[in-house]
Amino acid sequence: MSVKLQLLTGLWLTGVVATAEPAWAIPSVSEVEKPANTLEELVSQTATPQSAIIVNGVQVSPTDQGVEVILQTTLGEKLQLVNLNAENNFITDIPNAQLRLPSGDGFISANPSEGITEITVTNFDESTIRVTVAGEAGLPNVELFDSSEGLIFSITPVVTSTQQPQPQEISQQPEQPPKETQESIELVVTATRTEEDVQNVARSVTVITREQIEQQAKLTTNLADILAKTVPGFGSPTNRSNTFGQTLRGRNISVLIDGVPQNANLQSIPAALTTIDPSAIERIEVVRGPNAIYGGQATGGVVNIITKRPSGQRLTSTTNIGLDTSLTRSADSFGYNLSHQISGTEGIFDYTAGFSLVTTAGFYDAEGDRIANFSGDEDSEKINILAKVGVELSPDQRLQFSFNHFNQRQNTDFISDSAIDEIPGIQKSRALRLPAGTTVIGASDGSFINNTLLSLNYTNNNILNSKLQAQAYYRNYGFGGGIPDDNRAFNLRGITQSEGESEQLGGRLQVETPFNSEKTLSLLWGVDYQKEQSSQNFNIFDGDEFDTSGGRIFRKIDERVFVPEYDFRELGIFGQLQWDVSDNLRLSGGLRYVNIGVSLDDYITANFPRRNIQGGDRSFDSTVFNTGIVYKFTPKISVFGNFAQGFSVPDLGRVFRRPPGGVVNVLNSLQLTEPQKVDNYEIGLRGQWDNVQASLAGFYNYSDLGSAFNFNPETDFLETTRAPQKVYGIEAAVDVQPAQGWSLGGTATWIEGENDANNDGEYVALNSITVPPFKLTAYIENQTLPNWRNRLQLLYSGNRDRGFDDGVEDGKISSFVTVDYLSSIKLGVGELQIGIQNLLNNQYFPVYSQYFAPFFDSANYAGKGITLSVGYRIVW
Repeated sequence: MSVKLQLLTGLWLTGVVATAEPAWAIPSVSEVEKPANTLEELVSQTATPQSAIIVNGVQVSPTDQGVEVILQTTLGEKLQLVNLNAENNFITDIPNAQLRLPSGDGFISANPSEGITEITVTNFDESTIRVTVAGEAGLPNVELFDSSEGLIFSITPVVTSTQQPQPQEISQQPEQPPKETQESIELVVTATRTEEDVQNVARSVTVITREQIEQQAKLTTNLADILAKTVPGFGSPTNRSNTFGQTLRGRNISVLIDGVPQNANLQSIPAALTTIDPSAIERIEVVRGPNAIYGGQATGGVVNIITKRPSGQRLTSTTNIGLDTSLTRSADSFGYNLSHQISGTEGIFDYTAGFSLVTTAGFYDAEGDRIANFSGDEDSEKINILAKVGVELSPDQRLQFSFNHFNQRQNTDFISDSAIDEIPGIQKSRALRLPAGTTVIGASDGSFINNTLLSLNYTNNNILNSKLQAQAYYRNYGFGGGIPDDNRAFNLRGITQSEGESEQLGGRLQVETPFNSEKTLSLLWGVDYQKEQSSQNFNIFDGDEFDTSGGRIFRKIDERVFVPEYDFRELGIFGQLQWDVSDNLRLSGGLRYVNIGVSLDDYITANFPRRNIQGGDRSFDSTVFNTGIVYKFTPKISVFGNFAQGFSVPDLGRVFRRPPGGVVNVLNSLQLTEPQKVDNYEIGLRGQWDNVQASLAGFYNYSDLGSAFNFNPETDFLETTRAPQKVYGIEAAVDVQPAQGWSLGGTATWIEGENDANNDGEYVALNSITVPPFKLTAYIENQTLPNWRNRLQLLYSGNRDRGFDDGVEDGKISSFVTVDYLSSIKLGVGELQIGIQNLLNNQYFPVYSQYFAPFFDSANYAGKGITLSVGYRIVW
């Protein structure tokens, strides 16, 4: 039989009505007079420690009085609550519990009934669920019940006279329960541009939640390495800021932040994943496989980074402080980090703001040697500033402004010693300290990456029976700096340092129109436009002063255009049809027309002999298609398949900076009539049970055109390389909760691919940068005590000989294993967080450095040795 508990303002539990056994560990009457006010007090009142209770579903249903919320769990009678009401918000924390929805995220229901503006159910931390019910006119009344389904919150809002529910007309028809009350409402991913339950998407999708990001950030703030450890299809970690060589399913990645593209056509420094700090991220949605959902460059998939959102409470603050150090050599390896975020809601307005500072010192390998990685994160400072303001113009309309600025600057006294390139055999790269007094005058003395974006978003959920979303955005990206290079013996004939910039201005407009009242058939249609302006220059330094100072003084005396400023424009018009044929079958299909334009002025090349090159204007277009199917054999098991095309345009900056000798007008010579298109075929299986979640997918993709240009001396044309390429593989993921407080799982990725470089039907293996070796990840996690959680995780990167055997690589790729340890302990008012990277202190070399080692040893850097991170987190 059920137990009914009445929660009123300012009290924890009052008024207990019970028949038979109580559903909660209810205190005695004397204890009720002194209720628990903190989580620590509640835990201390618990007779025996409990492992975290798993809540695997949230269901919202309207009632005559308001709304009912069910936290679905088989152990609802064991849940205990701490009430933390604030003004109009009913807030309760549930310790020793964890929310694990199939979507991998928290739960939000906006305007579920009159007088209730929002209901949220989230993981407050790794072992506490927070339920928030935001009342519009006053604090809602909440009654609690336990049932076989779980814990039930019966919510009655405080309504004004204008909000009083209207009496219902008496119907002569037999009463039928509304359909929505029988279905569980789950949070959905938006990587497909519309809100969809992840189980209904005909593609492979990975959602990395805020909790997972915060957990992995205990080890590293390098976002590319976090994705490598959590997403099937990604290569293994590279420990680099420059994400060159990091692929998804053997192809390029399109990166978005809140829908704003982070890729540029100019790819001199590809660092699309080094544009935001993890502390500013709410979740990451990864659509694996070629697609044109948001436009070009997604021949491997889309990584959609979604920034922090308001909590729905009046004010929430989170502060993190931490430090890290190598345990193989700590002399100059201490780094520290600090972040603070606030969010809140005031009437129709909400806001989020955050600041983070991350500093790193030297990185050391397992042998105690300083790592010489010429594009690493060591000796750097990262700053991130996030600000978002939203306003609910009406129940159906929302306007939001977002701003994010990221700056990474490296200031190091070390470079990679190129002298070891002359030593026979393969050597480990060596860090060389710069001469004392080394100074760069007139330019940046450290390498840098700057990224600033602004966006304005408008949503209208009911305009002519359609849902409209519009976005306007601006992005500025800058890169370069570092210790100049002496290129006087080469074509540049000078001491040089490169700096580049890319500006993007664009917008998106989409409309989702249903064709029937049940909304089982709908069309998503709209338009995207972006204009990119990019350039890259060389700073030139005084060679005489450099020689006189013994290589210590770099004084800037001139600038030289390396890549001339050029405009790259992309217009996309799309339509996507979706049809729920039945409860078990969903079909989808669509197309995207893309028109691309390029223009630049006349310029002079930077390389000697310097030449006058004519500019101009060119455009080309293409159309890509997709179709998909999802069939549910049971509510727990579904199969999906899709055909999708993605497209990309080669880096035109490479052509402009060094056009072949016979070229006078570079755009007239550019025989680019269409982008590189990739056809992708995929089939997959998904299972979602109470204690097991699993997925398996196989894919094959093919492209006819390559991504580079060759000069044809007979025609004086730069022609797109016709180099057919195919990539295929299998991905699997599984998560299991075998017992209360325990979870384990992992991912497996096997990819292979071939390339017909000469278009003669003879395929050879793709290199190991494009197609990484077999990758396996695994983890085991345990709620050891109510206040103590532990996790061990493993990453295995396998051998790969095929590139060497086919003559496309000069060395074989060797396997390696790393093991990490993560722990969180509730201590005082906050949480102590501990991370140990490479727990076994294994000396290994990332795939990236192994690939380049035979070419030049100075790039053959080792991975980090055992590294300790300690932090403290407070939420109030």
